[in-house]
Amino acid sequence: MSLPVAIIIILSIIVVAGALALSGFVWAVQTKQFSIKQLNEGAKIIFDDEEPVGTPQDLIFKKSTNDSPNHH
Repeated sequence: MSLPVAIIIILSIIVVAGALALSGFVWAVQTKQFSIKQLNEGAKIIFDDEEPVGTPQDLIFKKSTNDSPNHH
């Protein structure tokens, strides 16, 4: 049974792409890119010095005194 050339090319591209993805994942794990410390630092990088971590500074989620069901 002979496979068409297109199928062989597609399968070889899939194998190479899979090997690259797997090697990238192994590299990321070995260099501790997925460590809890790295993940926590990345989560806190959005805060600057004026905004303390974990303390919302905007009024988006706070209910103001003018919000009432009968207020139009």
